[in-house]
Amino acid sequence: MRTIFRPPAFAFLLTALMACADAPRGGSAGGGEESTRADTASTSQPTGVVDSVFPMSVMLDRFRAGIAEPARLTSGADSRDALVEAVVRAVEARDTAACESLAIGMAEWVWLYFPTSAQASPPYELPPALAWFQLQEGNRKGLLRALQRLGGAKLDYGGYTCDPEPTIEGMNRVWIGCMVTLGRDGEAPSAVRLFSAILERDGRFAILSFANDF
Repeated sequence: MRTIFRPPAFAFLLTALMACADAPRGGSAGGGEESTRADTASTSQPTGVVDSVFPMSVMLDRFRAGIAEPARLTSGADSRDALVEAVVRAVEARDTAACESLAIGMAEWVWLYFPTSAQASPPYELPPALAWFQLQEGNRKGLLRALQRLGGAKLDYGGYTCDPEPTIEGMNRVWIGCMVTLGRDGEAPSAVRLFSAILERDGRFAILSFANDF
């Protein structure tokens, strides 16, 4: 289930947040993750009183209710190289659906990524509903900016680089510091931050954060 832009998924998320807020002294509280990986969780907080008196296991169970556990990561591509080039071509074509298919979906995020992420561990321990909301807000804004800046232009793709070593979180490897070399409509190519983080799991790669420099 991919939910970067689709209104129904966004509405579901707001419903989940309000449910957390209405529980007796339950719900979610805000926080953030450091630096570039923190682009996956901004410090803004949704409307409503959200706190985190429940243990992480309880908050995870509540958020996962009705969300089937995926066996593996199916979003994205089978290699990091293929993923990055697919993102470039999807942005070039202004293909929002293709961009969505290259990013981690809600079920993958809450079952495969979030439980072992820094966001779910001390000192952050972000409630899942809040962390997912923040991630989606960052992705929505970042991808919209990329589409506005690059969508519809002829992009000369010259490759990319990422930090030499990933961050290891459980079975996940998170690649940050990625810079993509692009030329727009015949302009001289330059290195730009088209996205902030790539998730690797079991040989599959997906965009974790579309936060960028645009």
